[in-house]
Amino acid sequence: MGILSRSVGLFSSNRPNITIQQLSTFPRHGGFKVILSRFQNFKEKFIFESILFLRNSILQVDYITSLRLKRMNSLCGLYTRLYEKEKLLEIMRSLSRSLRSRSRRLAWGATVFGVFDWEKHKVLDDEMIKFSRDLETCQHLTKNTLTCVTCGLRYAIEKRIDDVKYCQCKDAPSSVYGVGKEKGDWVPFLERKDIIVWRKEHPDLKGMYIYKMYGRFDDVSADEYLRVQLDMSEFRLNWDTSTAQCFVLERKAETNQEVYYWEVNWPRFFSNRDYCCVRQYYRDPVSGTTVLISRSTQHTQCPVKRKCLRVEDYNSVLTVKPFTKPDQLGIEFCLTGFENPGVQLPESIITWVAIRGMPEFMLNLRNACIKIRNYEAPTIESQSSSSARSSHSSAAETNNNTYINSSSRIYA
Repeated sequence: MGILSRSVGLFSSNRPNITIQQLSTFPRHGGFKVILSRFQNFKEKFIFESILFLRNSILQVDYITSLRLKRMNSLCGLYTRLYEKEKLLEIMRSLSRSLRSRSRRLAWGATVFGVFDWEKHKVLDDEMIKFSRDLETCQHLTKNTLTCVTCGLRYAIEKRIDDVKYCQCKDAPSSVYGVGKEKGDWVPFLERKDIIVWRKEHPDLKGMYIYKMYGRFDDVSADEYLRVQLDMSEFRLNWDTSTAQCFVLERKAETNQEVYYWEVNWPRFFSNRDYCCVRQYYRDPVSGTTVLISRSTQHTQCPVKRKCLRVEDYNSVLTVKPFTKPDQLGIEFCLTGFENPGVQLPESIITWVAIRGMPEFMLNLRNACIKIRNYEAPTIESQSSSSARSSHSSAAETNNNTYINSSSRIYA
């Protein structure tokens, strides 16, 4: 009975003063009924208070959540007023690029499930025809920025070139380097044999320039020039020392489009730059003028490498016109391009690199065109020569076939 007495006390908030003798006078089953009754009251009270606690907790969480949502909405409204819609989109795109560059798994997932949108990157024929007139723009620039109005002869840019007749007028400037009538105009930049280059500052990126190169080669055909310019085989590495590797990722022959990867060697202490670009080819069937447009893009098979810095803002337009026919010697060309290397360099260094790099590249390309032509020259004399000479010619032809098979199209 002592145990029952203590149990009754636990479930009662106002325990009555009952002695053991009085409890012994209760009916045998009446004591258990009192205990069960009080236990039932305790259970009901516990359940009620638990439900009340949960309901109050839910109301509190709901109140806090609504406050956080209101605050977030206010911040969104504030930043929308501070920044334009395009600025917000640019911030989101930058964040997305950063995440892609740091996440190999996401890049692999995109490789498995992604599909390149060719229609999105397709350049319309009307736009191609407009770019085919870039040579007329170069002629206009030559007349307005490099030609004397009085005598009709050329002004010198930074130095005089052999076989070019320059103005000898009394008031002729000694150099027209960087001379422009208004800010944002194309200004003369450099001149080398058969090459003139203008440049103008990028409208949005201070200290960076868009370049326009005009050239005339009388010893190279349009087909040779385009074939070597766009070559992606091992032959490229023989004459273009700036290229570390290059290859085509995907092609769509129906629209003359392809996506390619290009890695360029940079000087020591700098990371190599690499490009993932889509380009499209167009040739005017009447004049034989060829236009090739290349622009930066993203492709599922071209993830960003750790050792390279991806150039995500690159575009170029190449226009090549033959003097007579594409397979005959003599061309004039115009190359307009811009790229953001991803690092802010002093203008003096940018200028020095451009002055050294552009002429050297074009000289090497010109020599490569002549070299590939000699490889493909008919070997009629070798058929009537000695067997030793025939053997030597066959070896040269074998090496050439390796190049030809890896670059079957002139715009590949």
